[in-house]
Amino acid sequence: CKDDETAPKKSGSSSSIEIKEINMGLYAKLTATWCGPCGAWGWDLNEEISESTKNNAISASIYGSASSKMSNETAIQFANDFGVKGWPSFTFNGKNRTEYSESGGIFPTTTKSNIENASSDFASSSVQMGVGGNISIEGNTLKLDWAAKAFKDQTGSFKIGAYILEDNVIEEQAGKTGNVAHHHVLRDKMTIDFYGDDFEGVLSAGTTTNLSSLTYSLDESWNKDNIEVIGIIWKMNSSGGYDFVNAARFN
Repeated sequence: CKDDETAPKKSGSSSSIEIKEINMGLYAKLTATWCGPCGAWGWDLNEEISESTKNNAISASIYGSASSKMSNETAIQFANDFGVKGWPSFTFNGKNRTEYSESGGIFPTTTKSNIENASSDFASSSVQMGVGGNISIEGNTLKLDWAAKAFKDQTGSFKIGAYILEDNVIEEQAGKTGNVAHHHVLRDKMTIDFYGDDFEGVLSAGTTTNLSSLTYSLDESWNKDNIEVIGIIWKMNSSGGYDFVNAARFN
C-alpha cells in the first residue's frame, strides 16, 4: 500500500522517580487510515506482535502518511526515519523489520519472527541507560517530571524525548467496517525537537540526572483517561541520525 511547546521548567527532586534497570524496546506499526492492508491482515499481524512482545516492548501506532487521519509531524518524521517502504511497515527500536518478497509483498510470519527475536535479544542485553517519569493532568494540562540514569559508563551525544500516545481512539480504517478502536496512537512529542532535549551528566555508571519538567496542552478532543506518555533515549550516530537506546512508560 503506497502513500500517494512549551518551554521547560526545572523539575523537582528525582528521588521519587523510579528508573528501572531493564531494557524496554519500542515496537511501532507504521500505518495509515486509508490503507486497506493496514486494516486487514496488517491489523491482525499488529495485534499478534503487540501481544507477543508486550513484556519487552512498548507498542505504538504511527500514522506517518500525511494524508492519513491521526497523522502529525512527529509521526511523519518517525515513519521516514524508521525506514517506511509502504503501509503497513513493522519496526522495532527505530528500524524497519518487515520481511519483503522480491515482488514487494510482505511475509507476515517472518516479519513477526524478526520483531520477536529483536525484542528478546534487546531485553536480554546489558542495560546501558534508563529513564523514568511521573505524569499528572490538571484540566487539559499534562505535566511530566522525569529523570535519566546511566547503568554503564557512557560516551557520545544523547537526546531524550517524551511522546504522547492515546489508546482506543475511535476512527475509521480502510479494511474495517465502521469506526474501530485504534490502539496506542502517537499523538505528539512533548519536547521541541523530534528526538528530544540534549542532555549531559548521565555519563558515569550510577549517575542520575534530573531533567527539566515539561508541560503540554492536550487537545480537547483527546480522551484524557486514555493518554499514555513514554520516554525514549536516543544516541547520535556517525551519520548524524539517532539510534534507539532505551524506553519507558511513565506513570
